Parts: sequence; structure tokens; C-alpha cells
Amino acid sequence: MNEATVNQNEQKVVTTYEQNEKILDVLESTGLNWSVIQIPLVTLSDDPDINGLKSGSTGIFRKDTKQWLGSVTDKYIPYQNSQLAETLVLASEGIGLDVSRGGMLHEGKKVYLQCELKTEFIGKSSVRRHITALNSHNGSTSIGFGSSNTVVVCENTFYKAYRDIPKFRHSESAVERIKLAMQELRRTIVMDEKLMKNFKIMSDTPLRDEIFASILKECFDINLDAKKGDINGNKLKVAEKVNLAMKTEMELEGATLWGLFNGVTRYTNHSTNTKQKTEFIMTGRGYHINLIAYNTIMDWIGKNTKQEIEIVN
Repeated sequence: MNEATVNQNEQKVVTTYEQNEKILDVLESTGLNWSVIQIPLVTLSDDPDINGLKSGSTGIFRKDTKQWLGSVTDKYIPYQNSQLAETLVLASEGIGLDVSRGGMLHEGKKVYLQCELKTEFIGKSSVRRHITALNSHNGSTSIGFGSSNTVVVCENTFYKAYRDIPKFRHSESAVERIKLAMQELRRTIVMDEKLMKNFKIMSDTPLRDEIFASILKECFDINLDAKKGDINGNKLKVAEKVNLAMKTEMELEGATLWGLFNGVTRYTNHSTNTKQKTEFIMTGRGYHINLIAYNTIMDWIGKNTKQEIEIVN
């Protein structure tokens, strides 16, 4: 694991001064230099007979702002931001990557760190690629890894989650967590390379009316055969925004399935009213719309062409 050493008796990682500086820099630059505290939850009542009863649950709070992040069982083990940063910094060094950016979602209920990969060129655009490690402080998920890809010319981001790792949080030592992280980073890089191959297949596949109609129906519940007077006001506004996003991307990328997919990601990235775009794209409705679009397109390619698509999960 690069210059970090391991105390075999205590199964502890001993980091160098440079590595400690890098870990601190990651925490500071991403706004994650804070910890959580776990406080037992008890009943609060004017009746002394039921006041102060143990609930078996604990509250997770940010230590700096006292912000409540969630309630979990008393057996829950918090995984601090400093632990995540140490693990990702050392694991990424072990495979020749750097932790380049990160942040928080929902005021800290979820946090993420990202390692940058080599930029790819798909269709007519370059695509920035990152591997993302996502952790929750509200008990909603275990630590998980995924891909984050951004088309540079239009800043459309597509996030693809792969799997949570329940045993990561409960590993016996920092050494085991770093080994797990290195394994998952390598696995996620392989998945992202397969994703790039599928994007290239999209860019080489001409658009067809039936897949265009399927995307509108599956992602936005828009029926091309419906009369304009039969569409309610809100859905009509969505349809107009989707149409504009599609037109813009087709002009940029051509009438291909890559242009179609980017039409969807342009809508979710730029045409919705959400103020929390990262949350919307990484864990919210935007994530689900983009994923439906990706799966619908790849399913259509598999059934209607002779292209050999990659399974990415």
C-alpha cells in the first residue's frame, strides 16, 4: 500500500507525514472535516414513570453543527469521514489514483469522495470519469462504489451505482478496509470501462423512432400519440423541456442513441427546478430517470442489433 506500513500485531495502518497531509487536505477541500456523534435516544415525558426509558435507538448528529442526520439502532457503528478519507487515499495510492474531489448530500446525511480516471472521447465529446465512494450517516446505506461520468461540452452528469458493501463498515481493522477498498476500486474501474464501451456503442447506433418513443414513455410518461389537448399543464411543460433538451443534444451529437441518452441527462442536469443538483443526480429522481434511460437503451440495443453489449452492474 505504497509507503503506508502495517503493524501486523495490532492490524493498524501507520501513515507517513505526507499521507496524513493528503488526508487532511482531502477533508478540508471537500468540506468533510467534521465527525459524527452517536447519542442514545430515550423517552421524554412529564410522567416520571415513562420519562427516560431507553428506546434501543441512537441519534446520529454532526459534532460541529449539532445537525441531526438520522436515527439508527444502538448496534450501528458510525464510519467517520476521516476514516473514509484515510481508506480512499491509501487505497487509491495502491492502484495509482488520487482522491480528487468530494462533498456531502442532504447536509451530511450522505458523503462522497471521488478518484479521477482518464478522460474518454465518446461520439463528438470528451467525457470526464470519476470513481465515487458514497457513505451514509443516517443508516440508509452501507458504503458503496459507483461511476460518475460528465460530458464536458454540456456538463451532463450520469451517475451509476454498483453495489453497497455491508461488511466494509464492520471490518475488523483499517487494514482490511483498505484491502476491500482497493478491490472495489479495481472492480469499479472495470465496470466503468465496460460503461464506456456501451456509450461508444450508443454513439455508433442510429436513432430509431421506436426507442425514442420508449424513452419518452419510460422516463417521462410522455405518449407521442397523445393529443396536445389531452396532456395536462405540468406534463406539457415537461414535454416541452424534454423536447428542447433532445433537440440540443441531437444537434451536438447527431441522431444517435448517444444523442438520445444525452438528451435525457441534459434534462435531468439542466432543465429541472431542483436547487440540489448533485443530490438529484446521485441519489434522487434524476438518478432514477437517467438509469431508466440507460437500461432502456441498452435493452433495446441487445434486442434489435448485433452489437455485443457489456453487462454493467
